Amino acid sequence: MTITIHAPSTEALDTIASRMCAEDVAELYACGWSSPLKALQESVAASRESYVAYWDGQPQAAFGVADFSLDTNLGVPWMLSTGPRGRVAREFIETSHQFIAEWSPLYSALFNFVDARHLRAQRWLLSLGFRPFKVHDFEGHPFIEFGRIP
Repeated sequence: MTITIHAPSTEALDTIASRMCAEDVAELYACGWSSPLKALQESVAASRESYVAYWDGQPQAAFGVADFSLDTNLGVPWMLSTGPRGRVAREFIETSHQFIAEWSPLYSALFNFVDARHLRAQRWLLSLGFRPFKVHDFEGHPFIEFGRIP
């Protein structure tokens, strides 16, 4: 299977939002987002770089990196998807490594917070060289802070 990377389009974001995996949707609602589509649109708008990954002929994941609003030396990589499984998950991790390698020199560190219930997202970050640092409570939900220092 081959993953192709494209610029985000309205249609692609609509498709991903309508098919987003349950873990990502739960995390978004725990963070206070009103909808998956709104989260995707605002994440893309806030990002220095953002992309859509296609496989099986469909847009399946949106991802990117944004400058942290309080310190632009810190980058916040993010990804929302329909939930890659099996062989495509391994290929997506390899693709993700390439982007993290490109983004790392732009920042003194990369970080993000992940809902403690979202095990797949935690495994993705760990596979990309991120480490868990601290658990934070957000609106009654535990979120794990992950970071990667180049």
